[in-house]
Amino acid sequence: MIESLRTALLITLAILVAVILYRRIKQYYRVHHMPIPRHMDLLAVEVMYHPPVLRVHIAMPAPGEVFPAMLNDAHVPLAKWPTEELGQGTHVLELPLQEGMEGHFFFEIATATQRTERKFTVRQG
Repeated sequence: MIESLRTALLITLAILVAVILYRRIKQYYRVHHMPIPRHMDLLAVEVMYHPPVLRVHIAMPAPGEVFPAMLNDAHVPLAKWPTEELGQGTHVLELPLQEGMEGHFFFEIATATQRTERKFTVRQG
């Protein structure tokens, strides 16, 4: 009885060591040898007043779709602009703003893998 228990524990220990070794090698390979995907960079958000336009500078590492939106202070969506298909490189989007808006808002731009927000202020003279 004790001999069969000892044999079972030795076999289980060998299997456990093999599983731990496999996980460590897999983690090492993933950390040191897998490329890190680059994401879109939101370079600048500018408010143009005549006519009211939000000018956005974006750097895209690869072609893809972007989903622009405007949020209020409580991060509730106020406006969504049409989806844009952008190629690789730097792009400038000019998105129309509603007349008479004033205050602090957030610009949100999303892709299939990320979401970025930037705060901006609209002041009426």
